[in-house]
Amino acid sequence: MSLTVPELGALMLVLFAVFYFLGIFAKTRAVFAFLGAVAIGTGGALGHLLTRIATALADAGGALTAWLFGGAIAGVLFIVAAVIFIHDMHPKKGATRRTGWIALLLGASLAAAAVTIPALAPVASGVDALLANVTTFLNTL
Repeated sequence: MSLTVPELGALMLVLFAVFYFLGIFAKTRAVFAFLGAVAIGTGGALGHLLTRIATALADAGGALTAWLFGGAIAGVLFIVAAVIFIHDMHPKKGATRRTGWIALLLGASLAAAAVTIPALAPVASGVDALLANVTTFLNTL
């Protein structure tokens, strides 16, 4: 059997759902949600749905900041979600039930290129390379 990156992403999202249902491994399930969302990208019904949600939230954040401050910041919701995610993943802070959903939003935003922050382009390609290396390793077992 040969595992592909989207299949690995689907497996990670299934494990996220199982761990969420059981209420265990909060930080692990958040990592699985993030990596799974990046791995499936825009493929399949779930990837398409996550892409639409991430794009809609990025557009809403841009419209909100344009209304409030007079200038649109399309990545403001991504930045807020990233701050929450990093805060929850800190060793002195325990991850909560929201952490996995925030991670899913971050991964979908990154995969869908919904955030127009140029500094995030290497992050997305780095995560893709990491997942490709993991699948290569798993296929050698």
